[in-house]
Amino acid sequence: MTKPLKITERQVTALCNGAAKAGFIAEVKIGDVVVRLIPEDHAQPQRRIDEAKGGYL
Repeated sequence: MTKPLKITERQVTALCNGAAKAGFIAEVKIGDVVVRLIPEDHAQPQRRIDEAKGGYL
């Protein structure tokens, strides 16, 4: 994707904070791409890519 989104960092922060307060996870769909913003305490533990189960992510 080379075209920047017409949304400010402040607006992104407001969306994320509002979703978190409501107990939701923010999800943004741009064409066929989905970006899901989740709280850190719900994130998967960091690991090396080649440690994926089944050989793929």
